[in-house]
Amino acid sequence: MKNKVTSLVCKTYDISVLAPKVSELVELAGGFPQKVLDARTILIKPNLLTAHAPEDAVTTHPNFVLAVVRLVRQKNPNAEIWVGDSPGILRSWEDLWGKTGLTAALANEKNVRLIPFDELVRVELRPDLVLPVAKPFVEADAVISLPKLKTHILTKVTAAVKNSYGFIVGEAKSSFHGRHPSPKKMSLFLGEAYAKVRPDFIIMDAILGMEGEGPSSGHPVKMNLMFAAEDGVAMDALACRAFGYKPADIPLLVTAAECGIGEINLEKIEAVGDGFALLNTMKPLKRSKSDLLHRIPNSIFNLASRFLRCTPTILKDKCAKCGQCAKVCSQCAITKDSHGGYKVDGKKCILCVCCIEVCRYHAIEQRAFWVRLYQKITHPFTRTN
Repeated sequence: MKNKVTSLVCKTYDISVLAPKVSELVELAGGFPQKVLDARTILIKPNLLTAHAPEDAVTTHPNFVLAVVRLVRQKNPNAEIWVGDSPGILRSWEDLWGKTGLTAALANEKNVRLIPFDELVRVELRPDLVLPVAKPFVEADAVISLPKLKTHILTKVTAAVKNSYGFIVGEAKSSFHGRHPSPKKMSLFLGEAYAKVRPDFIIMDAILGMEGEGPSSGHPVKMNLMFAAEDGVAMDALACRAFGYKPADIPLLVTAAECGIGEINLEKIEAVGDGFALLNTMKPLKRSKSDLLHRIPNSIFNLASRFLRCTPTILKDKCAKCGQCAKVCSQCAITKDSHGGYKVDGKKCILCVCCIEVCRYHAIEQRAFWVRLYQKITHPFTRTN
């Protein structure tokens, strides 16, 4: 049961259609674990990367969250339900919940609270590294994760495993990029960290996903899929097929499997539901530039990335001069220019792409000619826009 993954086709976020589909999806997976059914407090964690509207496909759709909340309430009527996440940069919790549609979606749900992740508990990952984990994750009796299936410019794909990074408190996340200064090293760290911040059950929103330069600057794309499982690694091992990847292509999945916390051997994963027929016949969606970055050896990553001119570029015509990119940069590589805008110092940049993640205005890109050429040569048949 732990390596069983279910997937169903669902083409709409209309709650009257979506709610029964989510119920069917969870039942196919064997139902919620007993830990969820017995819990007095249940934490539901969607992907709330930034304060984007639902149609941008940056965050888990609010009706998807609502459908899961109602199913949890049906199965465990007396539980108190918490809903929360921890973005890397935050203007206000009200802005985040309002823009993502959660405030409106959950307004009439009883015994459900939107909670801020602003208190932490220190959890040791290894003797030299402590994770600042959101207190609600530790205090809840059960945890359900609701990821969004997207590409990721750092980890190739963001889905079940990557969504758990949101259990680590806000701005502290950017500091880990400084300790793991390459996409490959950061991916390995995330796979290792998943062992400490695993949810009890996962239901993934892939009805509207993202291709291209995810997790926030890519393009929304209809996938018409949902997934459910206890094993997030196994879920991602199957779902990465949407972008033409094999599980072994994703370092954080390989690391998580090596830690013994999930399965990536497709022969050992039971795939159930009509979603897999659709998934297996899909034309691969457009990937991010992460493939190139992962090919650069860790030992020469900073030097090579400068030579290839991979450093993010701030687009002056799109920049809103909000300063969120500068706040999230752990290396202080982004500073104000003489016109009140912002610029990136390529000598300081470690290419963690946190600035690209948090920019709400799609004003930061990796525009290097070599990066674009590499994508066209290596993946000529992926979908283009």
